[in-house]
This record gives sequence, C-alpha cells and structure tokens, in this order.
Amino acid sequence: MNPLIGVIANIDLNRYDMPATVVPLAYTTSLEKAGGQPLIFPLTLDETFLPVMADAVKGFLFIGGNDIDPGFYNEMPEKELGKVDKTLDMFQMAALKIAMAREKPVLGICRGIQIVNVALGGTLFQDIPSQFDPPVLNHMQDTISFETDHEVDIEPGSELHDLFGSHIRVNSRHHQSIKTLGKDLIITARAPDGVIEAVRHKTLPMELVQWHPELMMQKNNDMLPLFKMFVEKCRLR
Repeated sequence: MNPLIGVIANIDLNRYDMPATVVPLAYTTSLEKAGGQPLIFPLTLDETFLPVMADAVKGFLFIGGNDIDPGFYNEMPEKELGKVDKTLDMFQMAALKIAMAREKPVLGICRGIQIVNVALGGTLFQDIPSQFDPPVLNHMQDTISFETDHEVDIEPGSELHDLFGSHIRVNSRHHQSIKTLGKDLIITARAPDGVIEAVRHKTLPMELVQWHPELMMQKNNDMLPLFKMFVEKCRLR
C-alpha cells in the first residue's frame, strides 16, 4: 500500500477573492509518481485537528508559497518583503512541531525549507538581491519554468550527494533564503554565489531544498530520486 503523506497546504485568494486552500498539482503528482498518496492538510485553527491527522499519515510535505512574517525571527519588514500571512505561518509551524515530535519524515520545498528554518530559531534574508552581500545570481525568475537555471554544489556525505553527486542543475524561483541556520540544521548544498540551497536535520528524517523539484518533474524525472527517497522513508514508518 502506498504511504499516506500529509501535504501542508497554503492559502490564497480564489477568483472570487475568497481565501482558499492551495496545493499546486505539481506537488501531489510528484508524490504519486514516487509511490506516495497525498492527503492535503488545510489551514485550521482547531487544535485537535493536527494531532489526529498527523497520526493518519507517514510523513509531511511542506510546499512553496508566499513569504514568512519576519516577526517570527524578530525583524521588522523590509520594503521588498512580499505577501505574508501570520496565521498560516503559525499553522505550518504547529504542523512541523507535531511531525518532529512523532519523528516522521519531512520534505520541505522553497517556502518549506524557510518555515522549518524559522520554526527552529533561524533567520531569513527577506530579499536576496537587496540583503545578500556578494553579487548574486537571479534567484527569482520572472516566469514559472520547468527548465533549470543554475548549478548547486552538494556536500559529500549527505543523502543528496548519494542521490545526485557533487553538482546538479536546479531551477530557481525564490527571493528569500536562509540567513542563519535553525537549531540542528546542517547545510547540504549551496548555489555558486553562496546562497543556501539545501539543509538536513542532524537527527530527524528531514530533507529541505530551496529549489522546486516538483516543477522540474513536469519535464523529466531528474528529481524523481528525491521524491522516491522521501516516500520510501515514509513507507518504512
């Protein structure tokens, strides 16, 4: 039986300007292709919901989305900060806390790596072009693309290195990234300009990437090993 995996949803306005649960199909189809069965967790303020749902799934996927409220890492908003939703941030951090308490596998993508880092006490560059010191690559492409944009250098000894080797080309659609690491997180990949592209947890089954493997999966299977590794960890739970 395919393992049931909780997909922690975002919210956005639908065409009627009503708040709606949002999970792009690229995430769920990527999980399914890797042998997982997605179960979407919508935002809720019901404190009894998350523990019940967490017990029903084998792992958690934290997906991409809008910026994170910098108040969670004790900073004032910069002018380049994008749209934030404090309630969503709190919901996703609560989901992470439960996932970690149960030691269930976590895969974080784009916003996913950022929300985990902030939840564990880390900070973010609110806007890479205006805050990152060295000259940087264009990490925020103008359009959503299934192509790759730059290489990342992967640390030896990491699971990512086992999957992809020392270098791999990835896509890039983010204007925020990790500045200081959260507790027990270890860097596993960087872009050539030094921007952190992937981290893992020291003791828990948690892999976090800044690029969008689910978009790359719409063109080819280059990122399938990442999703398969995650789904297999969930299966073993």
